[in-house]
Amino acid sequence: MFGGFFMKRAFWLALAAWLIPGMAHAGLDVCNKTADQHSVALGYKSGSDWVSEGWWNIDPGQCEEILTGDLQSRYYYIFMTAQGRTFSGEGYGFCTQSARFKIIGDENCAARGYDNSSFAQIDTGETSRHHTHNIIDAGQKDDSARAPAQPAAPSSASGLVRGQHGEPYTDRLTFQSCDVIDGLEACTFIGNGWRFYAFYDDPTPSSYLRQFEDLPVNTPVQVTGDLTFYEGTTAELAITQIEPLWGQDPYAHIRDRLQGDWVSADDGNETLFVFGAEMHSYYSGGYSDTYLLSVDANCPDSAGAGPVIVWTSVTYSESNCYLIDNLEGGWMDLILMGHEAMISYRKTN
Repeated sequence: MFGGFFMKRAFWLALAAWLIPGMAHAGLDVCNKTADQHSVALGYKSGSDWVSEGWWNIDPGQCEEILTGDLQSRYYYIFMTAQGRTFSGEGYGFCTQSARFKIIGDENCAARGYDNSSFAQIDTGETSRHHTHNIIDAGQKDDSARAPAQPAAPSSASGLVRGQHGEPYTDRLTFQSCDVIDGLEACTFIGNGWRFYAFYDDPTPSSYLRQFEDLPVNTPVQVTGDLTFYEGTTAELAITQIEPLWGQDPYAHIRDRLQGDWVSADDGNETLFVFGAEMHSYYSGGYSDTYLLSVDANCPDSAGAGPVIVWTSVTYSESNCYLIDNLEGGWMDLILMGHEAMISYRKTN
């Protein structure tokens, strides 16, 4: 019903990109590689809100430009319908309805008169501006998705001389964000149960750190510099070099699946929110604690089994190691090593 209008828009935008020299293709395309027409809905984060939108009708052998412009997130979520086909999704819940829609919020769907549908995740890559997602049949090879491009390499060094600001330090960490911390700009890195801050011009040059402001959350990096302060689970660094380790994280898929909101299967009052390598816990809506997360091959009590997730409490500076029993289908089942106790959480978005 709506396919004609959107197909014409996609055609003219694609033609403009071809005619204008230097104009780069960006956005999210969905291509139908099956023999049946599919109706597609998309879920995505817009500011602080989760949004679901549909429908795009895509004929066999055709592509539809679902989003235009540079992609703003790594993850998007898709739901599809087709005559005679069943789409099971991956447990990412969004609101839908049979008519064309754009719905703000992914909670209380039934109470608001909508259906609650199980969407599947689209991973566009750590640094992609454009991505093509193919609708394929089971067993069909997906060979036309474009590999994400990496950003230009940042300057190799900050200009600081190592050893002049504190104890020399180097380690592999994960990038969290560059943001304002207590009124001061800083880039944050997490690893080994520590949260590391590099403050702008104190002493790491702000011009160097600003190169990393658009680095995707959870990017593995090799950080070299001086340790200028540490206490509890917090440390500060004077950085001489940050080296992104593109494609060198064997646990990237685990970190990806951890992201978002979770609720305890045993106590609905207990909820978790994971962003990057930080996890915030709540009980009955009240804040409980923040944990720093790391994914490792194993822990001392796992007898070589793994991978594992280590939670380090920011409040108590204590760590627990959990063996991953399941992290599929919107569920997280963990075994606390040394106690053999299982805890389970269900993803709510």
